[in-house]
Amino acid sequence: MYYPGAFTAASRMVLCTLFPNAIHATAAEAEVFGLNAISDGYHVVLPQAAGRLFDELRRRGFAPIGVDMSELMKAGGAVKCCSLELHG
Repeated sequence: MYYPGAFTAASRMVLCTLFPNAIHATAAEAEVFGLNAISDGYHVVLPQAAGRLFDELRRRGFAPIGVDMSELMKAGGAVKCCSLELHG
């Protein structure tokens, strides 16, 4: 998933070539940090305010889990900012 408006035209062309089936977030979804998500490959934890992204994820076989991030968003963060990846 990515927000096309965050990239130059040339970068969008590269992204479309590399990831032709990527989910494109809207400006509204990007503004509520809908792309600030984590996934285990099946479950996708993302801000509950991300709306349409839930339907897009379900349609592609993922299980989205919405979390209220309203307080953390005031500081400019969301789900990924509350996680720590551990590699063993």
